[in-house]
Amino acid sequence: MALLEVVDLHVGYRVFEGYLKVLNGVNFEIEEQERVGLVGETGCGKTTLVKTILRVLPVPPARIQRGQVLYHGKDILLMSPREVRGLRRREMTAIFQDPLQALNPMFTIGTQLRDILKDSQERVGRGQRTQRAITARCISALRDTGMPDPERIMSNYPIQLSGGMRQRVCIAEALSRNVRLLLADEPTTNLDVTIQDQILRKLDQLVDQRGASVLIITHSMGVVRDLTQRLYIMYAGSMVETGRTKGVLASPLHPYTQGLMRSVPRLTGQGISDGIPGRIPNYLQPPSGCRFHPRCAHAMPVCVEAPPPFYPAGDNHRVACYLYRS
Repeated sequence: MALLEVVDLHVGYRVFEGYLKVLNGVNFEIEEQERVGLVGETGCGKTTLVKTILRVLPVPPARIQRGQVLYHGKDILLMSPREVRGLRRREMTAIFQDPLQALNPMFTIGTQLRDILKDSQERVGRGQRTQRAITARCISALRDTGMPDPERIMSNYPIQLSGGMRQRVCIAEALSRNVRLLLADEPTTNLDVTIQDQILRKLDQLVDQRGASVLIITHSMGVVRDLTQRLYIMYAGSMVETGRTKGVLASPLHPYTQGLMRSVPRLTGQGISDGIPGRIPNYLQPPSGCRFHPRCAHAMPVCVEAPPPFYPAGDNHRVACYLYRS
């Protein structure tokens, strides 16, 4: 049984203009102690997916039409609020890309980190959750992210920190607890390039030490290549390709994945790619069938009629494209 399994998930938002049909039958899974990558353009529904898994999606305006989010076989969407709080305290956590939404401006960093540890009900130190042991653990988590002078940072408010420092605090919040599943939504967006690799490798090391699973959401093919075992490609609320990370990156099959790979900047003097023609569809009136067909050079009449299922392409590689039906 998979640690986490998402089955036929449909999620949208009620807005003034109408109803945005964002997640369109999403299916994916994460095994125990597995590193999974999720790649897609901005606006394709990645953050909506993470918030749905954690049950922090605002309902309304959001609406979960149908689907399941199974954690150890139990549907999170059917859990009571008390069960969900327990799940977020001890089993899973997330690092979001906007630290200003994750941190409370009214409390110091130390207060927020200590409250998270107390709320998780973990035993700190020698069987006693003493204030001193909790504070030491919070400082250690900050230091693990490369935060300068973590003792001083504990007394600061979020507004006193730079964007990169706030992001490191959010990473420290996740690292301060021993959870089984970490959902990292662009965890290094606000960090300098020089520190991104250090943070990601530290995150990978800690996940490995604790035997946790991780979902890394990113725009960087380099990040998923180095840090994940399996990869999902997402377009406009639908999964279009999945497989072993190295296999997908070495032999991309879906026209969208191929376009993403052509868009990766190269240092070989080949110039800048033209990218993928067109734009992500309007979720108010998304295209019928395969949502990528208006931008696809290989579109066929069947692509307009019905969404393609996943077709096997060998070695755990699957692609949702009619080009590969037998």
